[in-house]
Amino acid sequence: MNILITAGATREPIDAVRFLSNISTGRTGALLADALAAHGHTVTVLHGEAAVRPSRVTDTESFSSTAALQAALRRRLGNAAHPYDAVIHCAAVSDYRPDSTHEGKMSSYAAELTVRLVPTPKLLPELKTYAAPRPLKVVGFKLTAGADAPARAAAVAKLFAAGTVDAVIHNDMDDLSTGDARPFHAWRAGQPAPETLAGIEGLIPWLTQFFGA
Repeated sequence: MNILITAGATREPIDAVRFLSNISTGRTGALLADALAAHGHTVTVLHGEAAVRPSRVTDTESFSSTAALQAALRRRLGNAAHPYDAVIHCAAVSDYRPDSTHEGKMSSYAAELTVRLVPTPKLLPELKTYAAPRPLKVVGFKLTAGADAPARAAAVAKLFAAGTVDAVIHNDMDDLSTGDARPFHAWRAGQPAPETLAGIEGLIPWLTQFFGA
């Protein structure tokens, strides 16, 4: 299969040297990319500027802002000469961006600064349209913070609501301290409960089986 993976954090510029970002390292995406390549898949990785890079995947491209990632996804998925079969959207895309970018560097000595934030586009629900009319399997990732079971299920349900996502991999911040061994909760569209997978080592065969289904 031809698989496109996004990984790492977006950067939404505030001025020439500052940006709004998040804690994603891109490590999960890089590990998945290398593992899927080792299983014989052709893998492309779109990664954040500071993200961990895969070691055995050579088709990679860097993105900065949400707009830059959106443009790269449109271009890659719309290329009929290199059709993709699946997207694993691991990237931690900012939900908001500054409504304007200050030209140059803002003062370091202002008594107070206000940055107005506006929503960024939600990329996950759009991915199938970028590849249309070709079919595309879409796997999204969802991170919650200290959510109980009903809140986790509700957060995942929002990603399925548009009917454009085939599976969602869920993590909670409370689990991240265990590193690559943290549990992943794999939800398939239309199924009422997730499968709990034992770390990256459990996620890789689940994805391989899912894509082969």
